[in-house]
Amino acid sequence: MAASQSTILVVEDEPFIRLTLIEALQDEGYRVLAASNVLEAIGHIARHARIDGLVTDVDLPGGLSGLDLLELFSDCRPDAARIVVSGRGDLTQEALPVVGRIFAKPYSLDNVIAELDDQIRAKGTVLPSRRMRS
Repeated sequence: MAASQSTILVVEDEPFIRLTLIEALQDEGYRVLAASNVLEAIGHIARHARIDGLVTDVDLPGGLSGLDLLELFSDCRPDAARIVVSGRGDLTQEALPVVGRIFAKPYSLDNVIAELDDQIRAKGTVLPSRRMRS
């Protein structure tokens, strides 16, 4: 893995949304790990020493929510970027168990990526090299 490449863990149970987000992040130069539920995400966290950011849905199958994951991830990776996406209109920043940013579905991929870039830059992690687009 190149030193300039940041790794993002995407946790989304809707396959189309997950794949769209993965492709957008990869197009921006990010290395992406993907999971469809919290247990898969925990497996990635256990196996990968370096994860620079998390993008997670709130409502996930399996009994644990994205908010549960957010709290666990923040304990394991306190310096990582954290973004929560949700179709629930009642979720506010104050409802998050730790500092993070909420985007309501449908969200702009450009806005999510810009927020990841900002959080990663603020933590002093090197941003990925942008791919040239044709």
